[in-house]
Amino acid sequence: MDRFRPPGPRDEPPISAYCAWCGSEIYVGDEFTAYSNGDKTHNGHCENEYVMAELGITRETAA
Repeated sequence: MDRFRPPGPRDEPPISAYCAWCGSEIYVGDEFTAYSNGDKTHNGHCENEYVMAELGITRETAA
């Protein structure tokens, strides 16, 4: 193996799924959130936004 060779497509981990919120790849070895409908999202921002949209949650300020 040539350590000075730039990484090639075979050096990347394979794609396991696509995020239901942002559409980006979820790679083998990544942590993700799985839902009962089969959707998967990245943990963190995508997970929060997906859940808020699916449940119709809005954030408001109390008056």
